Amino acid sequence: MYSTDTALPWEQLITYVMVGQAINFARWSPAERAPTYAMAQRVRTGDIALDLIRPVDFQVQRFLEAAGFFIVEMLWVNIPAMLLLIFILGISPPPDAAAVIGFAVSLCIGFLVAFSINSIIMMISFMTTNTFGVQLAKRAIVDIFAGTLIPFEFFPEALRRVLELLPFQSMAYIPLSIYTGRLSGIHMLTALLEQLGWAAVMIIISRLLWMKAAKRLSINGG
Repeated sequence: MYSTDTALPWEQLITYVMVGQAINFARWSPAERAPTYAMAQRVRTGDIALDLIRPVDFQVQRFLEAAGFFIVEMLWVNIPAMLLLIFILGISPPPDAAAVIGFAVSLCIGFLVAFSINSIIMMISFMTTNTFGVQLAKRAIVDIFAGTLIPFEFFPEALRRVLELLPFQSMAYIPLSIYTGRLSGIHMLTALLEQLGWAAVMIIISRLLWMKAAKRLSINGG
């Protein structure tokens, strides 16, 4: 699915890293922190009971909350940051209109995968009431396995093949590869479909875990 080149040209590498850090702000923004940390706090205090009796599904509530944060971060932080990188620092823009559209679509799908992973972390808070350590571990894993800090081209071939089978690449490597032109045409379409597949799988997993966690919920506050 990916380019057969083993290394990125210098200009593509700088663009990949800089844009990767820009979109990374959206993933580690309140779009991620608020639902997960706040949920652990609400479980400890017992306020989670108020969320559970509302007419809107619990996970839908959290998704709308995270989506709102994500949109605001993209509009007010990430897009201006990328424009600054392009027009002030001189990094390369997407090679064509198809890459711009593909990048935008890929970011949105990547958000679904990221939210699903965060939702799984939220389910853990139902059973442990504290997700701080899990959050730190997850962030370290995602930074590496999503390809945000290091493009997959720089990993050993065996490890790269494993990473391409995991959902984390949907959060950074695929969007960034589309932005830099590493994925285009039929390869870009295949990558987007792969992202959609992972989004569906992760949403189903998080939903099943929610159904199980809700039965084990213990309210400590009140």
